[in-house]
Amino acid sequence: RVFMGHLAAVRCVQYNGSYIVSGAYDFLVKVWNPLTEECLYTLQGHGNRVYSLRFDGEFIVSGSLDTSIRVWRVSTGEWVHTLMGHQSLTSGMELCGNLLVSGNADSKVKVWDIKTGRCLHTLEGANKHQSAVTSLAIYNKKFVVTSSDDGTVKLWDLRSGEFIRNLVVLESGGSGGVVWRVIS
Repeated sequence: RVFMGHLAAVRCVQYNGSYIVSGAYDFLVKVWNPLTEECLYTLQGHGNRVYSLRFDGEFIVSGSLDTSIRVWRVSTGEWVHTLMGHQSLTSGMELCGNLLVSGNADSKVKVWDIKTGRCLHTLEGANKHQSAVTSLAIYNKKFVVTSSDDGTVKLWDLRSGEFIRNLVVLESGGSGGVVWRVIS
């Protein structure tokens, strides 16, 4: 099946059995009924391309090249919050209950409460990533694992935001070797 509606390339898609959610280079997020192929909602508000998307059945979270992360209610298409704090493209996001973890090309990782719109933690300090965050994963609802093109994989406490330890440190320091993806 082909779902027609976006005006530019689709960058990200999520599906949960009831809805398909797509984000595209036309700055839009769309919510689709997979049975009827009908577009239920077109979510507008980003000022640039949508690069990342997460969807848990209740909330849709979209990250854009405009540096914003927008939170929407899937049942109504209602905009809930705009999360601001990154300086570049949001490269990855993961949801865990009401917590969102976002990784960014600005080398920062943030933990947000999507129900209040507050940034709870920025995972930084002496052990922060030195370059763009390439991926992240939530493990066991307690930990965040992040990778970066600085050649490291780091383990953080999800609730406190505290650095726990490096899991991988490439000898090249990212020049000649990069960790692109972590999966939990």
